[in-house]
Amino acid sequence: MFDEQDELVRVAVAVIRKDEEVLICQRGINHRYGLKWEFPGGKTIPGETLVECLERELWEEINIEPVKPKELKTIQATYPDGGNFLITFFLVTEFTGELENKVFEDIKWVHPDNISQYEMLQGSVPILPYLK
Repeated sequence: MFDEQDELVRVAVAVIRKDEEVLICQRGINHRYGLKWEFPGGKTIPGETLVECLERELWEEINIEPVKPKELKTIQATYPDGGNFLITFFLVTEFTGELENKVFEDIKWVHPDNISQYEMLQGSVPILPYLK
């Protein structure tokens, strides 16, 4: 069971677009919600803005820095194990750095029409209609 059941955790997530595709990332097998696919990003730390969180997480996870991320949508996702997340999605169409998978099982560029072929993390599903 998730220890912070009642706590609402703030999360910043990037929908990274390149041409007609978006980047999805597969969580590590030994991580919470292992092997599910998601968009890169993560939890804020105290005193950090959502954009600062996004920048830090993208650097830590995939070695890039977003250029002018644009806020898309904020949703709340509550998971069966008690995880309660307030997720803000940002559109990233430009970044600096060389894309490098630092923490995921796998990363893929996928056309939005084909994303349903991947088992997406519950919190990522509400943004999918906005990708088309």
